[in-house]
Amino acid sequence: MKKRVIYLVVVASAAIAINGCGGSSANDYKDGTSKSNVYTLKAENGANSRLFYGDVNEKSLGSLKNVIVGSDLNKSIDDRYPVVDTAYEKGSNGYKNLRITTLHYDSNGTAYSLDMNKSIATPMPAVIASNLTNPSYTKVDYLGVKNYLTAKDGNSTVLITPDGKIIDNFGNKKLLSVTYPSFGEAIDGYLVYNNDSHKIEKCSSAMICSEVMSAGSRDFKGDVLGTTYSVVYSDGKLYKIDKKDGSSTEISLDGKSVARGYGTTRLQGESFYFVGSDHNLYRVNIETASVKKVTPTADEELEKVVGFTDSYVIYGSDVVLKAVKKDGSTQNPITLIKTGLTKGYKYVTGYGVGEDYLFEKYSLNTQTGHTAYQACIFNSGKVECKDNSFWAAVTIAKDGKRDYEASFSYTPYAYIRVDNTDDFGGGDLKAIDPKHPLEDGITMGHIDDYNFQTFITNYRYKDVLVDSQGEVILYAKNDVNFHVDAFKMNLLKKNSLVQLTNTDPINITKGRDHCHGRVCMICHNLAGGKIYKDKNGTQSAYGYRVKLEFANGDTQMMDVAKGKGENFSSLLTKLTKGDFKVFILDGNDSVVNNSLGYNHKGVEAANCNYCHARGKTRNDAPSVITIEQKEK
Repeated sequence: MKKRVIYLVVVASAAIAINGCGGSSANDYKDGTSKSNVYTLKAENGANSRLFYGDVNEKSLGSLKNVIVGSDLNKSIDDRYPVVDTAYEKGSNGYKNLRITTLHYDSNGTAYSLDMNKSIATPMPAVIASNLTNPSYTKVDYLGVKNYLTAKDGNSTVLITPDGKIIDNFGNKKLLSVTYPSFGEAIDGYLVYNNDSHKIEKCSSAMICSEVMSAGSRDFKGDVLGTTYSVVYSDGKLYKIDKKDGSSTEISLDGKSVARGYGTTRLQGESFYFVGSDHNLYRVNIETASVKKVTPTADEELEKVVGFTDSYVIYGSDVVLKAVKKDGSTQNPITLIKTGLTKGYKYVTGYGVGEDYLFEKYSLNTQTGHTAYQACIFNSGKVECKDNSFWAAVTIAKDGKRDYEASFSYTPYAYIRVDNTDDFGGGDLKAIDPKHPLEDGITMGHIDDYNFQTFITNYRYKDVLVDSQGEVILYAKNDVNFHVDAFKMNLLKKNSLVQLTNTDPINITKGRDHCHGRVCMICHNLAGGKIYKDKNGTQSAYGYRVKLEFANGDTQMMDVAKGKGENFSSLLTKLTKGDFKVFILDGNDSVVNNSLGYNHKGVEAANCNYCHARGKTRNDAPSVITIEQKEK
């Protein structure tokens, strides 16, 4: 596939300019208030990072490959996400002069370290770099983001630390975290998982290890930041590991059991949250080993924990967002938004900043197929929204304090918001002061048909998005032609938006194209859903197709060939022809399943997975869409 990439050195003079517009815009709140004030950001002091940006992996839309800035550094990164070290100075949970200092990556089995200031990439270490296979990164959040690389060197496993030190007797182990005598002191060893003995171990810097406890490979839940403790949930029991001495202590769940399912447990701050099998949410304080019920009454819509602000827990499911106070004082849960056939929220993995929880609503016009977005903030028990807008990213302030209670654990420098959005989320990109999140900011530029959702789709960027003299890089998906590009903008300058790459569109019928594991319409202006071979929704229906027949005689075909082969999608505007019936076709275009009549109401029925859901169907839909039998 031909790919056009434009490289940036210092000033992107060769890049593709985007039409910009400056000045303030009319306030479009629902209450009809007058024009908003324009708040501009102040330049930050401190060392600057050298910018880097990524090119896309054309085989898997949304998986980004990094391209290093510089004439002789055009190495493609095989790892899915860029991995960054940061300089971080501790003091009362504060940090100073946060910046990107080193970029670690692997290319064709060779590990490299790029000094962002010197722009020099060197193998790390050169002695074994050529023999490394299957490198894997582990991010440890200790005094800033530390990234470690484990890889095979022949028949043995090696660990490469951020400073390039090799630990060649690492063994068949998985790095979980680092250990230290007290928080803030130098690292003295590692917490690892032994894949052979199935035990968690505490190891010295020389890899002399002692067993801590038996557990599964995914039972480690993370560190209690600011302490020496880590948390493990194994076989229905909760444990606290003190990395200082390698001891483990069981913490009672007060007789409660954890519900099965993805997202039913979360570690945040000093607390472990879990969804109980009794449909209540509980908070366990790791320090005091106390258990508190957070939700006032049982709630069957409580399926997973979504995110946190300093005071609230955000929970719900793929179709509802609710909030309750962490201290359990909420008498009635607050519903932020509930998804229906024509309205809902864009699925996010948790994005709380201080007392703010950022999320987005959408509403669908069933006559035109137009999707209108709202950028919303939940704060102090209230929801406020701005029409025709949504959130694109949050950047970290160079000087600030760590906030372990909220999902976003740093002080924010800027919110990036898209205003005057089109069907796909393109529009005016603006730099917004977090103190005035729904007011106006400077307009860095305008871009159509691109979906800027860096902190949603590629959420790992949210912890490393630091500006360099005001400049940041964002990625966006073009939801018309299905490709991803990189954009540079300066948060301090009007009309500074520049498109860095211009990649070719991707054939959406091949590979894992554009599949992000979500109901299509929730993410962007597409209709669609999933089709399976079995009624339990576990077997792919690759090779089958979905055909829509409209009451007026028109037809539309949708191929099933994304993800595991169960996804299909269509532009919403193609469903404005009225009611339709659905046919499932095999490879010979023979009908194997179909709806009984024209009972799907055009655009209103675009979100197939909303009704045909696994485990909980709606509007009398017959479970998931399947090839097994005709719809009854």
